[in-house]
Amino acid sequence: MVVPVDAPNDDPPEIEPPIVLPLLLLEDVHGSGIAKSENLPPPPPKLEISLGDAKVDDAPPPIRLVVPPPVVVVCIDHREHFTTTHKFATHNDLLEWVREKARKLGFSTIIGKSDNGGNGRSAFVTLICERGGLYTEYKRKSQREILCSVKCECPFWLRGYLLTGGDWSLKVGDGKHNHEMTNVLKGHKIAGCLNPNERVHLQEMVDSNIPPRQMLTNLRKRNPTTSTTIKHVYNACHRYRRSISGTRNDMQHLLKSLVDNGYVYHCRKYRDSDDVSDVFWAHPNSIKLFNTFSTVLVLDST
Repeated sequence: MVVPVDAPNDDPPEIEPPIVLPLLLLEDVHGSGIAKSENLPPPPPKLEISLGDAKVDDAPPPIRLVVPPPVVVVCIDHREHFTTTHKFATHNDLLEWVREKARKLGFSTIIGKSDNGGNGRSAFVTLICERGGLYTEYKRKSQREILCSVKCECPFWLRGYLLTGGDWSLKVGDGKHNHEMTNVLKGHKIAGCLNPNERVHLQEMVDSNIPPRQMLTNLRKRNPTTSTTIKHVYNACHRYRRSISGTRNDMQHLLKSLVDNGYVYHCRKYRDSDDVSDVFWAHPNSIKLFNTFSTVLVLDST
């Protein structure tokens, strides 16, 4: 059941009039363009900044755009220098001919890939520029970081083939270089390697106990254009000495040398051990001289 409720007869509340701000009277004062209004605070004083002798119109020059220099692409073609119909008797003859040509032109070559043949494959060797390819970081980091690399993806490459008759033939795959040539190849690994004749001469000097510095001087006298450095000499001497000793260690090689040269020697070991504590040796001629002149004794102990 709905009961109607009568609406109240009260008058609605009066609505307050909106707040009206006083109207500002603006007028032009002496045509100076300054507006004046009633009940406004005076304008703040103007600040004058002294610029000295400089003028307001003196603006800094516009910034010029820096245009990088154009990239100069180096392209040196040596195809004609290595194009030959000559046949090489051995693999080493081909390598020596290519390395000598490259040395005169101002770069060095290395073996990129080779195959001795077998199982139906023909033997070949691929020679590339020393600056070919990209630098590969070793898994074992060295003590000093590699700041730069000579590798610049040089496209130069040659290929030598073993012919049916047993000779070697040379073909040019790409004769272009993307880098400048160098006048001196001193310090390059391959360019400074010793040739077979120099290697034999160095082995004779090692047997004569000539110092490495004197060895390098003798090699440069024999070949003034050589790029061999003292490091190459040290490495060649070390390889030759290791080839003589073979798998024997230093003590075993010493004892073998004493036996081969007829020395009289005596060894002492540590107690309950196989380690050698002292070694005494003497040349047979020294023993004869000692028996003849027994009043004079010179003992060299090292």
